[in-house]
Amino acid sequence: MGGIGLTVSSAWLITMAAAQPPILVLSVSIVMVRFFGIFRSGARYAERVISHQTIFRALTALRTALFEKISGRSITLVQESRSGEYVKSIVDDVERAQEFALRITLPRYSAIISISFSLLIAWWIYPPTLMILIPVSLTLLVAIPSIVARTALALSEKIESSENQYAQALSDSSYGATEAEVYGYSKLISQSLHSMEREVFTEEIELLRLIRKLQTVTLIALGSVVVGTIQLLNSARASENIPSVKIAMAIFLPLVAFEGVTTWYPNLFISGKLLKAQRTVDEILRIPSAPPSKGSSIFIGQEISLREVSVAWDKPFMSPVTAHVSRGELLVIRGRSGSGKSTLAMGLCGLLPYNGSITIGGVELSTADNLYEILASSLQRTHIFNTTLRENLKIANPDATDTELVRILALLELDEIPLDTVLGEFGRPLSGGEGKRVAVARALLSPAPILLLDEPTEHLDDQLALRVEANIRRECSERTLIVITHSGWLKSDRTVDITRE
Repeated sequence: MGGIGLTVSSAWLITMAAAQPPILVLSVSIVMVRFFGIFRSGARYAERVISHQTIFRALTALRTALFEKISGRSITLVQESRSGEYVKSIVDDVERAQEFALRITLPRYSAIISISFSLLIAWWIYPPTLMILIPVSLTLLVAIPSIVARTALALSEKIESSENQYAQALSDSSYGATEAEVYGYSKLISQSLHSMEREVFTEEIELLRLIRKLQTVTLIALGSVVVGTIQLLNSARASENIPSVKIAMAIFLPLVAFEGVTTWYPNLFISGKLLKAQRTVDEILRIPSAPPSKGSSIFIGQEISLREVSVAWDKPFMSPVTAHVSRGELLVIRGRSGSGKSTLAMGLCGLLPYNGSITIGGVELSTADNLYEILASSLQRTHIFNTTLRENLKIANPDATDTELVRILALLELDEIPLDTVLGEFGRPLSGGEGKRVAVARALLSPAPILLLDEPTEHLDDQLALRVEANIRRECSERTLIVITHSGWLKSDRTVDITRE
């Protein structure tokens, strides 16, 4: 509105000044130009500050809510969702979702208000110009956005889906990069990724072509307003004797009447990704949270039973497992490499679907949304954060004191590492045995009554492994302990051997 007022009043001032009237005649137009000039700058500054502050606060709240939803997820959410989609939601989708209001909704209403105000000004200046302005306004506010909704949005969502699949495939290939290189199928994976990447590029090119067509239609519509207005005024000038001031204002008005559209359209044409991102974030936020921990008392100290259980990433490959372990007992699960020990561990943690029955205190594991309150684990792949040893350990128990941390580290013979030591990215400065013991220490610090440890003494020499094994057994004397291993841990209450079918 400030821009429209500034342009129209400037046209008035320039046209009036050309006739060289007394200065007092121009005083009103001079004041209006100054007012609208200052108002426009101030309003734009206030709009930028207020809108961006609001969006940044919303972005912070959205990231926090999304992370809390994912970190406190139910077993169903873990099994049905993919890590690549999670990463993309937290990084890309949140960025796009917070821009939806700023780049699409706000400019849309701004364009509607500015065009409506322009139509009122046009009616005041010279009503016949509405015959040109109204059809073009409807085209820009209704027709083109409708075309975008039917075509560009669908194509953008298709690109978004392809990008999600590519992100997931890239995430999966990174986890299995070493195995792919060893067994010689890394080139096949690379070819598949390149094919998916080319598909995304092809779809993006198709979208860009559509955008160029819509931009051409927009430019033609905007140009026709100016040309049509000039032609109309030129025809009416001789017959109606229209003042030069009105002619100038009527010609200048279309130049700024659709300024809001030029701000809105660039983002509208690619709004499919923004809308898809908003929907994805909303879907995650609508997933029910885990119920209150009223059920945790039912599980604490209860026995775990496995009946004909098999777990697999895709096709079943392991023989069904049947086992039973109670509080204070140690269940050792053995098997050769590739027999499915770690896969079974992921099933016990609710990270993979399983066949058969797994119950904790008589309650089926797949229905226990508060599983992570009662079961702590150290799996084959455990992430070590690029921060201090203290912070890495307190992830499992934020209330743990330094004394407690040192005590647990001493049990694993890691107390020679200061708590303030930064472990580096992925814990690379640590040896394999040290990294594994940091993960085990994190599990031991958890207040969960059930512990699942996958190869806890891996990469250790025989004597150190025996000492660590004995210390873990003493520490878990009041807990239910499940250890997955292919060596050691000979003294156990129960043992299960896993084989491939």
